Amino acid sequence: MTAFHQCFQQLGDWFFPSFCVQCQSIIRTKHSLCEHCLADLPLLDITTHANLLYRPDVVELFPDCQFDYLFACAWYRPPFDGWLTQLKFSNQIHYKNALSLIISQQLTVSKKNSEIWPDLFIILPLHQQRFLKRGFNQVSQCWLPCLVNENIDSQSLQRTKKTQAQSSLSKAKRVKNLHGAFICNTDMSGKTIAIIDDVMTTGATLNAATVALKKAGAKQVWAFVTCLTTLGH
Repeated sequence: MTAFHQCFQQLGDWFFPSFCVQCQSIIRTKHSLCEHCLADLPLLDITTHANLLYRPDVVELFPDCQFDYLFACAWYRPPFDGWLTQLKFSNQIHYKNALSLIISQQLTVSKKNSEIWPDLFIILPLHQQRFLKRGFNQVSQCWLPCLVNENIDSQSLQRTKKTQAQSSLSKAKRVKNLHGAFICNTDMSGKTIAIIDDVMTTGATLNAATVALKKAGAKQVWAFVTCLTTLGH
């Protein structure tokens, strides 16, 4: 960075300071979290179990997973539930910055502890009508900045069925609601594919996408989510 750009950035920080979303202290970073609050966050330990499907408590909550690998940053509890809600329904961009920082940190740990890594990353698409109504995909906002060195596929997996909002449905109805919701129009033979969503409640959405990708020949499907709920059963 040149001296001019450093000076310009310092002026920007002076006139338009950033605040930590947790403690509200002034910070000199775009990520919206100070280093102390970041260190105190209750993130999932993925050093022991890079694949969370090997954790007994996770398997008990999600016994019917069709995918082969599960990555998550944290449980869907404070402060993460509030951040995701504010981002999803109010487009509060400072929460996006904080979540992206956490995702990047956890991905770095996961990649270091995994013997293999996905060939492609796919952010689960919204149905076109829902995307047009909302105007953005909050999952893409958080995750794409963290995947700059990965192969992103935004075309192959399509959501062809406009489903009812999952939050209002039971586990059985979620599965029925998502039956046939996704199709994959690309030959995925032999590939390990990572699919990405923000919150995993029962796994029904991720399972439906997994089925479509495995029908297209995927060798393995990995599920990457920002948070896991404790409502899986």
